[in-house]
Amino acid sequence: MGGLRIHVFFTKEVLKKVSLLDCIKANLANIFVAAVTPSNTGGGAAQLYILTRRGAPFSGAMSVSLINFFSSLLFFLISFLLVFLFTKKGVFSSGITYLVRYSFLIFSIFAILATFILLKPEALGFLSRVLAKITGKIWKKDKEKGERIAGKLKDQVVQFRFYLRHFIYKEKLILFISFVLTIMIYLNKYLIAYVVVKGLGLEAELIQVIYLQVIQFFLLYFSPTPGASGIAEVSSVSLMSTIIPVGFLPAFAILWRFFVTYLGVAVGAWITFRDLNRFFKEKEMQVEDSAKGGGEKLSGKPQLASLD
Repeated sequence: MGGLRIHVFFTKEVLKKVSLLDCIKANLANIFVAAVTPSNTGGGAAQLYILTRRGAPFSGAMSVSLINFFSSLLFFLISFLLVFLFTKKGVFSSGITYLVRYSFLIFSIFAILATFILLKPEALGFLSRVLAKITGKIWKKDKEKGERIAGKLKDQVVQFRFYLRHFIYKEKLILFISFVLTIMIYLNKYLIAYVVVKGLGLEAELIQVIYLQVIQFFLLYFSPTPGASGIAEVSSVSLMSTIIPVGFLPAFAILWRFFVTYLGVAVGAWITFRDLNRFFKEKEMQVEDSAKGGGEKLSGKPQLASLD
């Protein structure tokens, strides 16, 4: 479903180059790299890497990632508010109150930035000017190179703004589908906990498990540790202790983390490293071909000089 949420943006005239299978691979790469970087920061970059390797324009893939990120934020906000307003008091009495406050603070910052960019994409013109100044300072000695890189960055910002405007104003159905798929993705994740509880031979109300999982994933999404390591285990034990006997908590935590995180991370790691291996091999072949091409024009020792 994560791959499908990406793919729906590539079925129209503007973005049509990436297959569903490649979108699934991009999503799995996202899961892997997000799990090994603080606050899931690397996941988006891994997704962009796979999509651009499959022919998607960088700015287009970036706009898709931002829109889906906003869909997740919107879902978190709605679901978290529903839990906060309509569940019994005492949900936060398990020692995770500070984590919830931290996550809500980070969520608010991301939500404000994402909303501003989506509603005011023309403000990205300021970003292109900032990037131009930065490149100018980095490449002071080589102004031509600095100007060339600044020009490319500016083009990417302009294209990114175009794709955002297109989807926001002309593809509202796709935005709706993206949000529906977001709901399905997280309900699926929430149900994993319920299945594990039932698999352990325990009884629990479905709605009770779901509202605990809403809080759980809200914490995980903005966790500062790589892959929410430590926080995920502690918070899951703390939250689920309200409905699971203490003796079953370690088994639940292990099984739940395996199906929610580790399984996707393992497959995503295989996909990512396999693609990186292909990438480096392609680069090696390009270097070899370039060296052979230079060797055809020269002979003897000068061939070594051409490599210099």
